[in-house]
Amino acid sequence: MFGIGSKKKLLNVEGMTCHHCEMTVEKALMEIEGVKIAKADHANKSVEVQYKSELDMKKVKEQIEKAGYKLVA
Repeated sequence: MFGIGSKKKLLNVEGMTCHHCEMTVEKALMEIEGVKIAKADHANKSVEVQYKSELDMKKVKEQIEKAGYKLVA
C-alpha cells in the first residue's frame, strides 16, 4: 500500500480535540517534502506519518507548532 522504501513514524501531538484539528495537523505535515501520508487521531493524541527516506523532525515540530499544536517527545 505504501510502496517500497516507505517508512512510518507514530508521533504524539497534544491539543487536538476534533476532526478539524486532525485535518489541520495532517495538512501541515503534508507540506513537508518527503511526507507521503499523515493520519492524525485526536482521541489517541497521535499522528502516523508515512514518508520516503528521512523525516526532518525539526521541520515536523515547526509545522505542528505553526498549526497550533504541540509535538510531545
